[in-house]
Amino acid sequence: MSMFATSDGTEIRYEVRGNGWPVAVCHGGPNNISNTLMRDLAPLEDSYALIFHDYRGGGGSAAAPAATYRFDRLGDDLDELRAHLGHESMSVVAHSMGGFVALQYALRHPETCRRLALIATTPCGVARRMAIPVLQALGPLRTAKALVLAARFVGLWSWRRQSRERTTAMYAPMNVTQEARPELRAKVAAAHPELPVDNDNAPHLLKAMSALDLRDQLGSIHCPALVLYGSRDAASVVGGQMLASGLPNAQVRILPDVGHEVFIEAPAETFETLRGFLGAPD
Repeated sequence: MSMFATSDGTEIRYEVRGNGWPVAVCHGGPNNISNTLMRDLAPLEDSYALIFHDYRGGGGSAAAPAATYRFDRLGDDLDELRAHLGHESMSVVAHSMGGFVALQYALRHPETCRRLALIATTPCGVARRMAIPVLQALGPLRTAKALVLAARFVGLWSWRRQSRERTTAMYAPMNVTQEARPELRAKVAAAHPELPVDNDNAPHLLKAMSALDLRDQLGSIHCPALVLYGSRDAASVVGGQMLASGLPNAQVRILPDVGHEVFIEAPAETFETLRGFLGAPD
């Protein structure tokens, strides 16, 4: 584990694994850390120098002023990490919420973003723009299941003090919208036992996500982009369509009958696609 200080003095934890072309990794969240993708992406270490980091206020990185827990600032942190490591440019692989970080990086630092792999993510987090198409992608049975769990959270947990159990209950409805096939759910649940993590940035990034819509800026991202998602991941189905229609230089890969955790549910197809997109090892 290494640390570097950003331009505003925030200490960021990072780790580089593997050798080859530099590929930064943006993990999901906000109650997440980079360790989860370190394990998931280990098969790529033979070909690329994977750059992992915890966002400010999360994991091993230091807490920062709440006003800096914004995705544009996280995108700037990523570019400062690139400069700290001495890379003129790098590709980015982003999963879930990490897509917001990666998109802001590509928008704010286009000259250093080589390729952009957006995995199971969306450019829009605004509920009124996402809710109806997500419910349509989800279908009636899974919608009913998610609504029951949402009602359970409101009745039993929303009024309680913050805890790991409360956070787990809060994410339960969303997990239904992303769930794997029944035979893979136990494997997915066991893959990241440390989650959810009580990060200092979590409530602020949740609020920032709910107000962020980058669709009208996608046209200015001209680097090659990969949009990859599973057909069972309702929000990513909707978000993937937004990304595919908005990014000028995008290619799309949809994994049939796969949920949110594509690295665990469909590793062969996912890594084959990623390697083909990122390019041959140096």
